Amino acid sequence: MQTTTLVSNTRYGQVLDKQTSLRLRAFRFLSERYTQRERPTVAAEFTLFALIILLSSWPMFTLAHVMSLHRW
Repeated sequence: MQTTTLVSNTRYGQVLDKQTSLRLRAFRFLSERYTQRERPTVAAEFTLFALIILLSSWPMFTLAHVMSLHRW
């Protein structure tokens, strides 16, 4: 892994030249993006989880209902 030198006139004080590996640049992008954000509330996480479960199970219940209406 390469080390970078700190330069004050580049973005975030780090040199992002073409010699920096794609893996290292991706790691820096993700760490800068996700370490700075706030922690969402539990209610928002639960609501999103419930929505995902509802949307994923809806086709199964619809298919079961249609199959119960259609008598073989």
